Amino acid sequence: MKKTLGVILLLSIALPSFAELTQRDLDKISALIDRKLEPIKMDIAELKGEIKAVRAEMRGMATKDDIVALKGEISEIKGRMNAMASKDDLIELEARTTARIDALTQAIIAMAVAIFVAILGTIVGGPIFAQWWQKRQEQKEAIRQIREKAQDLVKDHPELAEIFRSIGLI
Repeated sequence: MKKTLGVILLLSIALPSFAELTQRDLDKISALIDRKLEPIKMDIAELKGEIKAVRAEMRGMATKDDIVALKGEISEIKGRMNAMASKDDLIELEARTTARIDALTQAIIAMAVAIFVAILGTIVGGPIFAQWWQKRQEQKEAIRQIREKAQDLVKDHPELAEIFRSIGLI
């Protein structure tokens, strides 16, 4: 029992260090960010190509219709970029992760306090309970001896039986 409580205490002391983000958590967050940013990277590369094409067209003296078509393409690209993950999505993900870490930390602290109280109760309460139990056993033994003496006296003096019964000795 004491060894088990000792092991649990050691583990509870070590557990708060596990409340940090693990490498797996960081990998998941990194993968999520990469997945959300990949379309943006592709759009940026596409924009660069389109900008080069626009510059080439402008050098070739773009007409008013070309400029209108280009504005339409730019509006389409902006619309696609707005449909992707925004900064607010990433902030919300961070807030949920922080809330989970906070809840885990609180649970670990509560567990450590409970283990500490259990160990303290065993250390302090153990000797007190043992002393109380010993006194109780001594009292039971004393009462048993008194009853035996009362029964012996009743054998010799039957007139005392009524008195002993009234006080609960026999």
